[in-house]
Amino acid sequence: MTIPKILHQTWKTDSIPEKFLGWSKSWEKHNPGWQHILWSDRMLLDFVAEHYPQYLPTYCSYWNGVQRADAARYMLLHHFGGVYADLDCECIGPFDAIMHEDRVVLCKEPDIHAQDQIRVRNLPYLLFNGTMASPKAHPFWEHLITGLPAMRNAYDVLDATGPCMLTGAQLSYGDQAALTIHPSALFAPTDRNGTAALDPTASSPTLSIHHWSGTWWIRSKPPSVLEHLRSAFYRVRHELTKGAQMDAAAAQAAVDPAAVKRLPPSGNNIAILIPLRDAADHIGPSLAALARLEHPKECIKLVFCEGDSTDGSWERLKQATAPLKDQYRDVILLRKALGNKLERSKRWKPNLQRVRRSGIAAIRNHLIEQGLDESDDWALWIDIDVWRYPTDIIARLTETGRRIVTPDCTKVPGEGSFDLNSFVTARQQRDYRYWRAMRKGLYQPPAKEGRRLYLSDLRDVESVNLDGVGGAMLLVDAALHRGGLKFPEIPYKFLIETEGFAALAKDLGIVPLGLPKIEVLHVPW
Repeated sequence: MTIPKILHQTWKTDSIPEKFLGWSKSWEKHNPGWQHILWSDRMLLDFVAEHYPQYLPTYCSYWNGVQRADAARYMLLHHFGGVYADLDCECIGPFDAIMHEDRVVLCKEPDIHAQDQIRVRNLPYLLFNGTMASPKAHPFWEHLITGLPAMRNAYDVLDATGPCMLTGAQLSYGDQAALTIHPSALFAPTDRNGTAALDPTASSPTLSIHHWSGTWWIRSKPPSVLEHLRSAFYRVRHELTKGAQMDAAAAQAAVDPAAVKRLPPSGNNIAILIPLRDAADHIGPSLAALARLEHPKECIKLVFCEGDSTDGSWERLKQATAPLKDQYRDVILLRKALGNKLERSKRWKPNLQRVRRSGIAAIRNHLIEQGLDESDDWALWIDIDVWRYPTDIIARLTETGRRIVTPDCTKVPGEGSFDLNSFVTARQQRDYRYWRAMRKGLYQPPAKEGRRLYLSDLRDVESVNLDGVGGAMLLVDAALHRGGLKFPEIPYKFLIETEGFAALAKDLGIVPLGLPKIEVLHVPW
């Protein structure tokens, strides 16, 4: 089946704005006799309800109209086939050259648009979803559409429904021969600055031009006088309350350069490091989950560190691990009391995070110092209340070829990330919101503010380069720990514990890797 002569375009209403009329008519000029359908928001709602009712809850849950427009274009191409084109796309030649295709026809975006997405998400390129062509009922679209619910809560439109989602779906599709990916010259020959995209591999004709009107972009306004005053107030508050901070140069110099330059380990010996406090009820289930790992037990060393428990965790731990010493490479039990008594119900309050996470860092560093030795190739951190994970998780983490790797930790399968310390920085403006998020020398932005993207926001791709990591489950090359790369107990660049660890690692040239599609589950309380 080839591509039918149907042009789909979408707009909020059934009336095309004047600025787009010329571009819209260009399609009729170069492709006479085609069926041209302008889909309004109201028409798309009825279309989805009739033909894709199973995705209607996802469609209606989108907070941004462009997400509905994105999702609908994929469904239109699946149901009808044809060509989809944004209203700011101008046709400059007949599409006869591609209408014989029985494959989905896509092109890349200009590289200048895709640089950040390619760097962060480890994508080889970014696909353009402003103009696409397809036969009717092509199975690729079904593959993509089935992934929409998992991305419905993604913060960034690019990941929820846009080009990152499209690119991730293309890369994960099983039959690559059913797709044809052209250079940007085919449908998007210029970038948003009007500069011709340079692609030495381009041999395709240019059939249309995207004018990048950006009707969905959120344009920032210059800060007001009040915002300047707020920024000054919060910055002064930060300076007065920031406390001691690590010297960045000294922290980097304390890590052995030889350890930094090493390649990832090739051996299978792994030390599983588990800190715990008041976790008596979790010890048995945690050991049972570890027993299910598809990794030779003779290669696994279990190292626990308990401290400040009041529920008998230490006694329970000793009793539960006593029969295991002959099953694993080694079992080590450590204790370290910190003496801080934070109420469990208040432990998430921003003003307590410096004390709380400094203590956690101290426990982690004690585990490194007392639990690791030269026989260990890898260190795998697992929180005691992470209760379910793939039995082949060790292989899936080590096979990435990276030295610091973390999966997504969530409480509810398919929902938002629980471990918000694994993140990508989305916005870095030093406005009043930035300084307001500084508490006692730690940067703690609200999760909903959009300054960070979490692993659940990025499930459209296989892996992402992270700016921060969490410790719910974290794989680290043990040589890095032995070489002095530990968890900051006082803030490093306003980040502490696992977040400070990731920042320090990045400054040393070791970029942590996140795996958004691999979920581990934290107990839901």
